[in-house]
Parts: sequence; structure tokens; C-alpha cells
Amino acid sequence: MDESELLFNLFYLLLCMCIIYPPEEFGRLGLTIEQLFSRWLGEEHLNFVRYHQRRTSLNLFIHSCLPAIYFLIHRFKFSVFTEYDDAEEESELDPDFPMPQEAVAFKTLTWKVAQRFSLMAVLAVPALIFNWHQQNWRRHPITQTLQKFSNTPNSTSDVESDIGNEFRRPDIYKKKLNSISTVIATENWIIKTSLYNVNFAHQSDTVLSVAKTETYNVSQDTNDTLQMVSIMVKTNRAGVPDFHIRINALEFRNLEERITRPILIPSNIQFHRNVIDRFIDVFKEQVSLNPIYKADRIAEKCFACMMAEPNIKIHKQCLDVDRNGQPLTAENCCTNCYCRPMWCVECLARWFAARQNEHEREVWLEQKCTCPMCRAKFCLLDVSYIEKPVSSDAVTPSTPSDTDAPSSSTNGNHNET
Repeated sequence: MDESELLFNLFYLLLCMCIIYPPEEFGRLGLTIEQLFSRWLGEEHLNFVRYHQRRTSLNLFIHSCLPAIYFLIHRFKFSVFTEYDDAEEESELDPDFPMPQEAVAFKTLTWKVAQRFSLMAVLAVPALIFNWHQQNWRRHPITQTLQKFSNTPNSTSDVESDIGNEFRRPDIYKKKLNSISTVIATENWIIKTSLYNVNFAHQSDTVLSVAKTETYNVSQDTNDTLQMVSIMVKTNRAGVPDFHIRINALEFRNLEERITRPILIPSNIQFHRNVIDRFIDVFKEQVSLNPIYKADRIAEKCFACMMAEPNIKIHKQCLDVDRNGQPLTAENCCTNCYCRPMWCVECLARWFAARQNEHEREVWLEQKCTCPMCRAKFCLLDVSYIEKPVSSDAVTPSTPSDTDAPSSSTNGNHNET
């Protein structure tokens, strides 16, 4: 394989990846399959089921043609731009890396088999799509799935009409999961679209549960993370397959509000349902790096939630300088807080976040806030976990005194005598 052939293979592989998994730039330029063939596909909001039947069939046909197009371009390219024929190319071997005749024969056989299969795919896939199209797409996998929900035998018109009507309503939840998948939640349906199929689940007989969560570090400098939640959608309808929905944890609440069925969350799985929950975890991590504060007296319960015990204290320990080391003005400096510990860290984090600019979330940790009680200004460096005072009622286990030993030995001697 020479350099030009290697470059061609890499370019065509990259082109195929952009066709199958189109990036956002292709979508903006209108170069996706759905946009290029929008006139034949129709409008999704006018006929949802028919649109996706055509879309999945078109994707399958175009993707099946990619291998055959590769072999066709490869053949014409090297027959035009090479000065020697194929026979001479096969006969000449690299003197530094000679290839055995068995390897040459295996390579030739593999190449020919791949060509045959690519041609078979170009012929077989249109025949399959034509078979699906017969009798008003009756044999299409989407129609076969909807047949499980229909009350009328051999007819899905009522189900298709219900799905189309609900999809046209303005209060649906629609979120693009990635370049090839979208999740849609209507009043009664949960739908996930993919390249070659569409999954359906009716909310009346569906159980949703969180399967797992995955956390990724987006930036090590800012400790920014991305958390993905995988939701298992299990339907009790016979013959309808289960499917997964993998969404950003911050989108979980929006999906939960649209779905009438509760989403079961196992006790061992925790994730950030919104931006505040995510900020609370980061707030806790930063406070844990500050020195421990020894408290003389604390409140019995947190003044905000009245449930948790107070576990933090606000006391000035920052240097009152900006990120460049320059002194701050008097009005921007932190002040001392003389309140006793009366807040838990979660409630103080929510108070801190509620007083920040919602559009500047990336600098929340660098901002300042005021004490909920005395209004003393503080920053994150002024918050410390407390070391609880030792209660005077605590009783330490008693140990045998020095006089106990002789007493026991005396008793022992007395018994012996």
C-alpha cells in the first residue's frame, strides 16, 4: 500500500464516519441524510411514523452502499493515476519485505470476497426495503412494533394517529441524545429514535429505573465534570423490546417532569439532578480542604432544614486578595462572623448558590456571600467543617485501679488459707 492509497483509505473512512455519525458542523451546513433528502422524507410533525419509516430505510440503503462505492472509487482511482497495470503490481514485491505467495493469495481472495459482499448488499438492501414498503409499510419493523400496541388486528392506523397527535403538541419533551439518537416523551408515549429503528413504550405499562451513572472529568483545572445517567425502559407489553436512554444528569428532572410514571432510583446510585446539586458536591469538596474549626457550642439542628446537625462554621481566614495577588477594596473584603455553628454544609451551599449570578456559574466558587444570620461577608475559604465539642456527660470506660489488684490478691490468699 503506497502513500496515496493510505491517504485515500483514511479520507474515505473519515467521510463514512461523518455520514453515519454526522457532527454538528454537517447539520449546520445541511449535509446530513435527513436534510439532503427532506423532500422525499416529508415532515416529521405531519406524519411521525411514516417519516421514520422512510428515514430508517434511507439510512440503511445509503450506509449499505458505502462499501461498494469504496471499491468502485478505489478501482477507478488507481486505474487512472497509476502508470502500471494490476498484473505488474501484483507481481512486484518489496525486496526489503517480501510477501509469501500464500499471503498474496489470501489478500487477493479477501479483497474479492469483500467486493462480492458489497455488491450483494447493494442488491439485497433495496429488495428488503421494497418488501417493507409493500402494503403501506406493513412489514417494516416500526409497524411490527406498533402492532403490539394496537387493539385492531393487522392495523396500526389508530396507534399511528395517537402518536402523531401527541407529537404535534407543544408540551412534549424532545432531546437529542447524540448525533444518531433522540428521546421523545409525550403524554402517553416514550420514544427513542436511532439509525435503523425506533423504540416505543406506552407509559401505562412501562417501568423506568436508573441502571447506572457515569462521571467524566471535562476539565482538570476547574474540576468540571459531566455525569451521564442510563435509564432502563422496561415495557410489560409482550413482544416489545426494552431499551436504554442515556442522558445528561442535568436533563433528568426535565424528563422526569414529562413522564407520568415514576423513575426508580436504587439507593446505591446518586447523581446530580440539577446544577445546584452539582454545585453542592463541589462546595463540599472545597470546604473539606479548609482547616478544621473547633467549636465550643453548636445549635441542636440546622436553622434552615431543621433536620441535619450543624457541621460548618463561618470564620474569616482568607487573605483578601484577588487572583492576581492584589489587595481588595474594603467593601469587597470578607468580615468576621461571630455566629455559633448553626448551619449544615448543604444548606449553606444552597444559600451561597442562590445569591450568585445564574449566568456566571463557572465563577461561583470565586464569589462571596453573606451569612444568613448576621450578614457578614464571607468566601469559600472562610467555611470550615467543625470539630464537635466533647460532651461532659460522656463517661469513659473504667479501668481497674491500683488498689484493686492487692484486694483481689488478698482475697485470693484468704481463700487459700
